[in-house]
Formats: sequence, structure tokens, C-alpha cells
Amino acid sequence: MRHHAIAALRALACLSGSLAYGQDEVTWPAISQRTCPVEVIGMPTRDEHVAMAVVRKPPGEGPFPAIVFLHGGLNQRNVNRVKRETPDQPTNSRFLAAGYVTVEAIFRGRSDDPQAKDALIDCLAIIEHVKKMPEVDPGSVLALGHSGGGSLALELAGEAELCAIVTGEPASIIFTGMYNRQTRRRTRRDALMEDPRRHYTPDVREFTREKIGRIACPVLIVHGDQHPINKINREIIIPELEAARKKVEVILYPGQPHNFVFGQAGSPEATRKCFDDCHAFFKKHLPTRPAPLDETLVRQVPAGQQ
Repeated sequence: MRHHAIAALRALACLSGSLAYGQDEVTWPAISQRTCPVEVIGMPTRDEHVAMAVVRKPPGEGPFPAIVFLHGGLNQRNVNRVKRETPDQPTNSRFLAAGYVTVEAIFRGRSDDPQAKDALIDCLAIIEHVKKMPEVDPGSVLALGHSGGGSLALELAGEAELCAIVTGEPASIIFTGMYNRQTRRRTRRDALMEDPRRHYTPDVREFTREKIGRIACPVLIVHGDQHPINKINREIIIPELEAARKKVEVILYPGQPHNFVFGQAGSPEATRKCFDDCHAFFKKHLPTRPAPLDETLVRQVPAGQQ
């Protein structure tokens, strides 16, 4: 029975084009900081905090579309480390080379209380600041989040005017409210992911549906098939989005682990294909289309050389 299920999954993946990642050498576009400087920006939030972001812009005056990246995990990142690592981040660099303003959001942590609104408040301030940048078309701002950042992307889709979002294996135990200050202390996080239906109580369902109801932009969910967080997304989040008649698309990347979206794990081929799929999805919904950088400004580097 198990072999039949695996065969069916592989057949479905082949039909969707997600299994064949391509056999050519995988590279990513290295772009010098002289061509596209790395900038650190700060902006005040509504609760008198200062949110930070690391920005790179294509050459020229624009207007360009802009993409806000939302990292995984529940801890705040170090701004100096993000500034140092951004030029060597394959997914960020691919979007920059494709003609997007790239924005690495740095937001407050939620490790003590996963339902705290600090990170959401920071990201809302970052998005509003990005929309006011003279190089950016305010109607062409996007978000791409992974794991905890994927949950945050779903939140932002209901709180901000975004053109579209991509959420990679969203940590939807946060989005639904299942994972909170109380359950963090008394329930194993894995237990929530392994049996999400048990914890999808009427109150949690009402809370989730109210948030989904506010989502006003198209959503693409990208995911592998290894991490247990995919169970809540497969059994609850995707059906709820579809039942609410939201514009949602789903792409499976068989065999890929949790951190493949940004190239932190998994195959370079899958990470590149994920970028291609996200880029194609975004272009369908962008009023201002991205224009690729001149090839003379881009040096292709073999994947794995960061």
C-alpha cells in the first residue's frame, strides 16, 4: 500500500512538472556591490520601534517591482550578518538579477510568544516604507516568506496591500494560533504538526477563517514532502483557502527538505526551479514587470559557491 502511495505521489509530481529540475549545471548570479550596493534602512513602527531592512536595487531610476523576503524561525536576525550575507544569497540575487528591488526584512523575534504582533508590526512598517521608495512602483510590492516567515507572509496578505505572496512551507501552527505562549510550554511543537486536526478546535477554526477571509491577494504555496509542517498545510490551510475562494496555487517539490526555498538545504536544482516558479507566478500579477539586468553586470557562479 505504501509503495502505491509513493508511486502516485511521483506520478502527480511528474504531471505537474515538479519532479524534473533540469540536468544542466546550476548557477546563481553574483552581482557586485558597486553595481547594486547593499543598503541598510530603518523605519519607525506604529509602536515606536525601529524596524530594519537590507535593500539592493537594480541600476536605474525604475520604477521597479519590489520583493520583501521573510526569513524562517522565530528569532530576530542580526542586521550586520544579513548585510554581509545578502550578496551571496542565491534566491535574493536571482530576483535582483531579474529586475526586482530586494528587501531582506529584519523583524523582532517571537520565540517567547509566537502570537506576538511585533514582527507583523515591523513588516507592515517595512512594506509601507518600500512603497514610498522613489524607485519602487507601490502597486508592485510582493512578499516571499519561508516557514515562520511563510506564516508571516499569510498574515501580511490580510493586513497590507500586496500584489501577491509566495509562502514556502508556512509554519501554519503559528498562523492558526495553535502555537502560542501556552502551548509552547505544555505541548510539543511536533505534536501540533503531527496531528493538526486534533488541535483545530472550533475556536482555532474560527480564528483561522477570519484571518483567511482578509487575504486579498493571490497566494502561491511551495513545499517539499519531508517536513511534518506540510501536514497542516495539506489538510487544513490549503482546503480552507480554497473553500474561501482565495486565489491559491500549490507547487510540490518532491524529496526536498524544509529549507530548500532559499537554498539553505536540498538540491540546487530545486531551489532554482522554485525561483523560476515564483518569478513566473509574480509576473502574472505585477502591474510593473521586472526587466533583467544587463548580462555584463552579472557573473554566474556555480551553486554551492557562496
